[in-house]
Amino acid sequence: MKKNVLVISIIVIIIVAITVGIVIHNKNLNKQYEIEEISEYKYYLLSTENGVGVIDEKGNILVQPAYKNIKIPNPQKAVFICEEDNSTKILNEKGEQIFTQYTGVDAILLKGIVSATPYEKSVLKYEQDGKYGLLNFEGKQVTKPKYDEIEGLTNKEGELAVRKDGKYGVINSKGAELIKPQYDTVSGDGFYTNENKYKNSGYIVSNRTQDGYRYGYINSKLKKVMDLKYSEIYRVIENTNSENAYIIASIEGKYGVLKNEEILLDYIYQDIEYGKENNVFIVKKNTKYGAFNIEGKEIVQVNYEQVEEAGIYIKAIANDETQYYDLQGNKLENYKYDIVNKTANENYYITIDKEGKYGVINNEQKELVKQEYGYIEYLFDNYFIASKQDGNLGIIDDKNNTKIDFKYDVIQKIGDSKIVEAKIIAQNKSEIYSENLKLIVSMKNAAIKEYDDYVKIFNDEQTKYFDKQGEEKENTQIFINNELYAVQKNNKWGFANKNKEVIVEYKYDKVTEFNQAGYAGICIDNKWGVINTKGEVIVSPKYTIEEQEPEFIGEYYKVYYGYGQSYFTNKI
Repeated sequence: MKKNVLVISIIVIIIVAITVGIVIHNKNLNKQYEIEEISEYKYYLLSTENGVGVIDEKGNILVQPAYKNIKIPNPQKAVFICEEDNSTKILNEKGEQIFTQYTGVDAILLKGIVSATPYEKSVLKYEQDGKYGLLNFEGKQVTKPKYDEIEGLTNKEGELAVRKDGKYGVINSKGAELIKPQYDTVSGDGFYTNENKYKNSGYIVSNRTQDGYRYGYINSKLKKVMDLKYSEIYRVIENTNSENAYIIASIEGKYGVLKNEEILLDYIYQDIEYGKENNVFIVKKNTKYGAFNIEGKEIVQVNYEQVEEAGIYIKAIANDETQYYDLQGNKLENYKYDIVNKTANENYYITIDKEGKYGVINNEQKELVKQEYGYIEYLFDNYFIASKQDGNLGIIDDKNNTKIDFKYDVIQKIGDSKIVEAKIIAQNKSEIYSENLKLIVSMKNAAIKEYDDYVKIFNDEQTKYFDKQGEEKENTQIFINNELYAVQKNNKWGFANKNKEVIVEYKYDKVTEFNQAGYAGICIDNKWGVINTKGEVIVSPKYTIEEQEPEFIGEYYKVYYGYGQSYFTNKI
């Protein structure tokens, strides 16, 4: 009998353990979420004289332009929040009303994040009896309506600030509670990497006291590492080491630094600034300054009148004397420069002497370019943009050879390409050089646009395409899936097919190439119209458009109105 009871007890314990394990596993899974990426736009806002509507990527009207405002939270999903003066409807791509079982359905605006799609892209909020919950874009309830408010969490995408009983907490887009609602304020700390976005950022929380707000910190693993006793907290977001969170905070007017849960610098300083070039903390104690490295080691004693970064070194001033230190805290004797700056190439450093003259040294401190220039900037490979004392710019190599003459007002690399634009402002002329600094085009009133795989350089008279190294390409090599291509003859433009057979005669002053939607712009006397891939004119030239290269879908043209956001319209 005792043996049977023991066996039953063991079985019960195992079942409970498995159940608890499943619950914990599911809870942890629910805390994992993905931030949806927008790979293509399927739906666009349409603005006409009659109101706001929605079109698809072919220009078909899905929602008639009759509303005061429309929100498209995710341009890949057919959920359109259509607002009238006294009501809101949620419509799909057929113009049918959806989510009718819910009230108060709305998009959730991102806070502290600049985006062309400024809403949460996987969830909406809804309201029931004065409480709010979450819906996904299929209309499935993610959370019950149990919050007094739901809004975007500042400096975090995919996570939301929720208010309950007057206090704020955090949930994610799957509805998992990350931080209980027990704070007066809560926000993300702003830490961001291209790989993980905001996922490794923590949370700054606060409660109001009789002495004002007092702040604390919760790390990305949801562990509180700083109690609510600080008058100021901010994370060093310039340091992109996801494993370590460096926090500068003040308590009772004194500043210190926390590394994860470890106090790196005690709270004894009047001020602390982070030097992002060298990962150092420059501190002020009483009236004196010093510096510590990222591990909290003092590298410049706190007894100087001024301390600042000087490129890869630290400059300290006291009693009108300047001393330089390396990042190990060693004094630099007989140091002849004022600043030594890193470049994108680990072999080169740009030097600035005490008279403001520029030069170049290598990683063994050997002088490559004499200290005789008014300015030097690393370009790419072994090339540098430089200026002489008259201010004109040219390009030199690492042996101090002039590769492009000093005659330009502006020299710059075009985006992430190895194409160089050199500009003479008085003539409004751009001279374009390839990767090997060969002149490939000279153009007045040039406009330059960089795309993923090519660079377009154009004005009213000509258009040139180049790969990222500066090799010229035909438009047929760039837009390989197009049926028609822009062609020019005698200062007029038309369109030809891949066999160079002219389909649309040379009669336009300007045109655009056909876009993915199958439309191109045509211009006569500074008025734009639209043509399709059959050569049929959809809209005769009548639009006045400021864009140098307007984009069309059907009879509509695109208008940008801030932070990359846009709509289409047919307003004249």
